[in-house]
Amino acid sequence: MSNLLDQAKTILTIAKDTAKTSVTAGFGVYGTILDEASKSSDKATQIFESLVERGAPVESKLKEQTSAIFTKKTTSEPVKTKLQSITGRFTGVQDSKLSELESKIDQLTVLISELNTAPKKVTKAKVTAEA
Repeated sequence: MSNLLDQAKTILTIAKDTAKTSVTAGFGVYGTILDEASKSSDKATQIFESLVERGAPVESKLKEQTSAIFTKKTTSEPVKTKLQSITGRFTGVQDSKLSELESKIDQLTVLISELNTAPKKVTKAKVTAEA
């Protein structure tokens, strides 16, 4: 029986050692993860700082370009001229002819609206005979 008890103690000792070794290995994994995360964090910080350094001159150039765009005054004349040119090429009609056509369309619209109104009742005038 003492032999059986010795075997049980041996198994218990082996189990404790195995458990302790497993836990220690877990701590090793945890430590490795922390080290790698720290390295990754350091590398990420370095990359970010280099991007900030590279972005600073680009920012100033972009500010100059956008301020030049917003301070530049534009008039509608070049746009109007270009629009007339495109319209003329597309329709074959020049601006003066378009204005003339627009006024004729307006006149026709007025005439059509007058035709659509109900006609006025005509009353007969009484004719009296004077003798």
